[in-house]
Amino acid sequence: MKLNKTQLQFVINCDVETIVSYLQCDYKLSVLEAFDKIYSSNIYQKLVNAKTGLYLQSPDYIYDYLCNEIKK
Repeated sequence: MKLNKTQLQFVINCDVETIVSYLQCDYKLSVLEAFDKIYSSNIYQKLVNAKTGLYLQSPDYIYDYLCNEIKK
């Protein structure tokens, strides 16, 4: 199934929303800090690139990769 641009953006936004809540809980970040953390990450660049297919993965899977990036 191929998503159109609007559908793809919706899926990405839902993933980001979930990941932001995880960041707030696990790292005690404010909502703005959490959004900044994800939007400035390499993982986000891969998430918005439809060719990587990362958007097809669960928010938990993506969050695990983000945490690994944060730890480095």
